[in-house]
Amino acid sequence: MSCRTNIYGWVALLMAFACVEPFDATSDILSDTSMVGALVVEANITDMETTQKVFLSRMQRVESDSTVNVEEERLFNVNTPIIIERGLGPQFESGADVEIRAGNGTVYDFEETEDGTYESLAPFAAMPNVSYQLFVSTSNGEAYESDAMLLPQTSTIENIYAERTVSDSGLEGVGIFVDSTFPTDGDKLLRYAYEETYKIIAPYWTPFDFEIIRDQTEVIYDDLGNIEEILYPDVRLVPRAREEQVCFRTDLSTGEVLLNGNRLGGNRAERTMVRFIGVDNPIISHRYSILVKQRGVSRQAFDFYEKLVAFSQSESLFSQVQPGSLEGNVYSTSGNVPVVGFFDVSTEVSQRLYFNFDDLFPDQSLPPYFGIVNCENPVAPLLGNPERDGPLPPSGGDACPQPLIERIKLGLVEYYQDNSGLAACNGPYLVVPTICGDCNVVGSNVKPDFWID
Repeated sequence: MSCRTNIYGWVALLMAFACVEPFDATSDILSDTSMVGALVVEANITDMETTQKVFLSRMQRVESDSTVNVEEERLFNVNTPIIIERGLGPQFESGADVEIRAGNGTVYDFEETEDGTYESLAPFAAMPNVSYQLFVSTSNGEAYESDAMLLPQTSTIENIYAERTVSDSGLEGVGIFVDSTFPTDGDKLLRYAYEETYKIIAPYWTPFDFEIIRDQTEVIYDDLGNIEEILYPDVRLVPRAREEQVCFRTDLSTGEVLLNGNRLGGNRAERTMVRFIGVDNPIISHRYSILVKQRGVSRQAFDFYEKLVAFSQSESLFSQVQPGSLEGNVYSTSGNVPVVGFFDVSTEVSQRLYFNFDDLFPDQSLPPYFGIVNCENPVAPLLGNPERDGPLPPSGGDACPQPLIERIKLGLVEYYQDNSGLAACNGPYLVVPTICGDCNVVGSNVKPDFWID
């Protein structure tokens, strides 16, 4: 049995499944202001030779008495499982000194690469039978350190696969499953993360783009002051200057997927679902890839993240967390200063999977495209050129929608096709919202090095 949490869309909600051990979060709810200003630490080093990272921020209250229109936000790191309750926002912790000290005497220094993000000066990998400890000194003189942590035993991914399935709420979609094996002794505790990459194809792409020739009417006079020519606003079609039909996007996991293998018989876990994607989600419309990272963690780390999941089941999260109620392994050494977070040392194995929409849903319509847009009904805004536009309504051009050239300048539209029926308030071109014709709005036209078509 696996524990999983799924965060989808704009609202970040953690949902814990039945295998989470019971935890009474409400018993620790005492105040909604006690943790404002607390340092939040997220650090995970692995046995992979890579640039290791530490993320630091402060919890702060939004300057508003109303939280009705404030969406729940994720903390500093898009890959963190820690979520702030409505009304609280993150403040990146800059200017800190960060280092990790190994039990063999090696010291790994970190530098701030962007606000609140600290990266090791050189790549390194955590080694077996060597302890590691995190030390943080903030710019205001506060000092923090973690417990010394050892690298857990490693596990193996036997297989990763995608299947059509139905969620507990009855939604049809795709489940990403993992089969794993553990060592015969030691803790069998796993924490999953993933990176998902998907192909985006703009549904109303054409090889042409607009180029503005004139954006306003110009009157040319002869030497006698008579009107010689009137040049009206105009555009022309030119080949697109960049790739805008096919793009790619990579998103990181944001929820917690935990597996306690000690509750299973033997040393094998089957069908751990690390990701569920609804059939109407546009990220699987064409080709989809997921890199699943399986991390072996300590009992202390597993308990922390399992308790974090339990907190998420209450109506409020960190706005109700008292110091000690979500106790990690990072502590203040300069007084009774609140801190939330965990320094984790984990083993990591990973495996990548690809599939196409047609592989699982043959003969089924593609999911709706990204965003709440109307790609299926192109419009024909006035060009402002009476020689090319349709007739104006009796009330004049002011009664017509925003002209084409203004929309082009604002980056709102893409060319779709010529307009053959020039009705009132209609211009010579049918256009669609930019997102429908240019995939760069939601992705990048740079193909990832690892991508396989």
